[in-house]
Amino acid sequence: ETYKQLALCLECGHFARLQKSDWICENTDTITTYYTMLMLRTIPPPGKFQSTVKGLKMHKIESPCYDISQEIILGGQYAAALEGPTPSTLVPENVLSAEPLGVLLPHYTRRSEAALNPANWRV
Repeated sequence: ETYKQLALCLECGHFARLQKSDWICENTDTITTYYTMLMLRTIPPPGKFQSTVKGLKMHKIESPCYDISQEIILGGQYAAALEGPTPSTLVPENVLSAEPLGVLLPHYTRRSEAALNPANWRV
């Protein structure tokens, strides 16, 4: 519910969502953006936003050519192929992949029934 309120507040400030926590506002100025960020403190219930936010930053990107997000995400120009076992839900359709014959869990992956199921991975 808090995220819905955050989205409403940003949309009222003419921001558009690029990704879950990445918002953009074209043709704005620093003061307007800063004020919109401050207004997020008013999201109900009182104190919820302030006690849960991990970070809040504004960036000015002079030209769209400086945003290389689409090029570096999996399936983009610089990440066209898998580099190791990847959860199947994270692999876009334009990336060639196959279900592994067995499972060798990547480092920092907790052993679980789902993690040990080859159908949940792509290589």
